[in-house]
Amino acid sequence: MNIYVKLPTYLAQWCLHDFGDEQGVVHFPKGGAEHDVLELSLTTLPKGASPQLRQPDEIAIELPVFKTKPLPYYCYLNDHGRRLLVHIINVRFRVQLWNDLYNIEQLKLPITDVIYDWMARHGIDNDERNWETIRQIFFRLRKKYRKNNKVNEC
Repeated sequence: MNIYVKLPTYLAQWCLHDFGDEQGVVHFPKGGAEHDVLELSLTTLPKGASPQLRQPDEIAIELPVFKTKPLPYYCYLNDHGRRLLVHIINVRFRVQLWNDLYNIEQLKLPITDVIYDWMARHGIDNDERNWETIRQIFFRLRKKYRKNNKVNEC
């Protein structure tokens, strides 16, 4: 059983590449934050509501089995739970981006090539919009890190 969420293009591609299967369904690891958000937020389908149907721009996320919330009874994610899940996916993306690239300046490599390479390794389409978005995310993370750790720019 799946739920469906809309993500920005780069984030959907990353999520499908890193957590998806051959059918394009995302499976989050047990014990991860996404798994915990689903366990917290899943409810029964409200009266009068029909199950969510997949829209063309949404990704499918498989619902894990929880002992306290058996499927198919607990298969509904309200708007607050959906926003929380998207937020957690975005946080995981930023953490991975930072962990992979935070020390890249020491190598004196062009950031353009580094980001395009990172995108390729994570299944993100090689286009200008994706690149610019990821570059901005990385630069904001780097700026925040420098400020919090009192690192001078060289």
